[in-house]
Amino acid sequence: MQGMRFQIDLYNFMINLFIFTGCLMLSGCNLTPKANKQAIEYAEQGDFISAQQRIDDAYKNSSSDELLYYLESGMLAHLQHHYELSNQHLSHAKEIIEAAYTVSISDQLFSAFTGASYKKYTGRAFHKPMIHTLMALNYVSLANASKVNRVAMYDSALTEMRQLDLYLSQLQQQTGGYVNQQKAGNDIEQIFKAIFNQPFISGELEYKDDAFAQYLSGVLYEQQGELDSARIQYERAVSAYKNGFSKQYKLGQYAGQQAQQDLNRMVADKEENYFTLVQSLGVSPQRKEFNLYLRPDEEAQALVITPIYWGTKEERQAQFAWFNLMFADTSLFDLIQNYATGDFSDVVLGTVTKRLPLGDKLWQKAVDEGVIDALKYGSRISVTYLQPHKNDIQHVALFANGQKLTELHPFYSVNLLTLYDALGNSNMEIYTAISREVLKAVTASKAIKQVGIQQNSLLAGLAQLTSSVTNAITAAADTRQWQSLPGEIRVARVKLPENTTHLQLQTQLRTGRVIKQDIPLTQTAPLLSHIRTFTGVAEPEKQNYLSSLTNMD
Repeated sequence: MQGMRFQIDLYNFMINLFIFTGCLMLSGCNLTPKANKQAIEYAEQGDFISAQQRIDDAYKNSSSDELLYYLESGMLAHLQHHYELSNQHLSHAKEIIEAAYTVSISDQLFSAFTGASYKKYTGRAFHKPMIHTLMALNYVSLANASKVNRVAMYDSALTEMRQLDLYLSQLQQQTGGYVNQQKAGNDIEQIFKAIFNQPFISGELEYKDDAFAQYLSGVLYEQQGELDSARIQYERAVSAYKNGFSKQYKLGQYAGQQAQQDLNRMVADKEENYFTLVQSLGVSPQRKEFNLYLRPDEEAQALVITPIYWGTKEERQAQFAWFNLMFADTSLFDLIQNYATGDFSDVVLGTVTKRLPLGDKLWQKAVDEGVIDALKYGSRISVTYLQPHKNDIQHVALFANGQKLTELHPFYSVNLLTLYDALGNSNMEIYTAISREVLKAVTASKAIKQVGIQQNSLLAGLAQLTSSVTNAITAAADTRQWQSLPGEIRVARVKLPENTTHLQLQTQLRTGRVIKQDIPLTQTAPLLSHIRTFTGVAEPEKQNYLSSLTNMD
């Protein structure tokens, strides 16, 4: 009698759970990436109040998204020239990233039974260097605003660059730094780790150093008269640019040549007055969700992964190309870089599957652990992909008193940095997602057996259906990101003509549109200026740039 009552209670519970989870599917369960995208769209239009409101609504009261709140709020404060507030937010972000090295067991366990998007967000490997760089630029702006505290503010900027240099030194010593080395915690996860035992990313794509950060550090040291420190940083920048950084991120030869010229001046102990303009351009690519269908092939003793294309034609083409990249030969460096351009005009969608042979021993282990039985009806797996942005920049030029002075050239590509980071973690993401969904399915199957429900009964079928619906919700991929980062960074370093009182930056798009941004100068002393250029809106309601000027007299 008690057993019958238990089954009735279980039946009612599953009915309610099914209704609840169905409502979640209809209403959507992970809206924060959309809110994040909307926030940067408001910022592009100069509506920072609405942008911050979207960030507050999405992240402020979420313990799992705390880092994103501080990253996005720090950037928004920076764009509004609230440099002290920006550094307060970014300092909190640094603390969270540093504390994330210690991950609680409870957080891992919760993630294993829910989904990646429910786990505490701890950022990407390249976020910390970006934080240090942005904070240094904030301190430069604060130095310009205060003659009394100018030296102290510049010292703080250099402190950020020293901390960054320590981070980069550690990064250089690491091997496979972009591959998650987390050990499997159960037999099911070990099965899939055995399949995905080789990291996708090759040495050609690893984030080994940051030539731009080294170069900017050299500029700051030089402008403070610390020529020996500047020489060291320029030397590191030259080495990084020439030994692969420029090739990886398709920067051309200009950045390396400029760094070499500055290094030569430091070696010759020749200090000159230069104006340095740093342009943060565009917005980094958006992370999106990509669904896969996983099923076993008992005859071949293999698992079969089939992509499920969804969205606009451009999105489906990108998903198709991404799926091929995930399982492509890692030496196809050109294929990966071509993906970043977003040129899918010749891509014809077709039925493509990936077969993962397990072999006799691993297949039997999967059978014994209940994996094959749990997957007999298939399972949806969600991972992330990056929607590439086509390069819409024709060229960027700096004008002094109405005359063209120089052009700005790429020194840093956040677009490709983000792409390589995502690809480097793609295999790990797949096997973790598969392990998580199979673990949930196997756990549900074992629970049904333990309470004595017949496998072929209606109640067992309802339980499996409820489990499938729940999995469909919690299987959502983790598309969270620091959305307000620029797509690329360009630099110009020139001597200003005498009596220069006005500078204008002109960014010409391939559509023919020219974005003009004024940079007023009050003195002819050497200056450092940072400017943000958004290209996503036709006519911004407000000035869409950030210009921070530093007087070095």
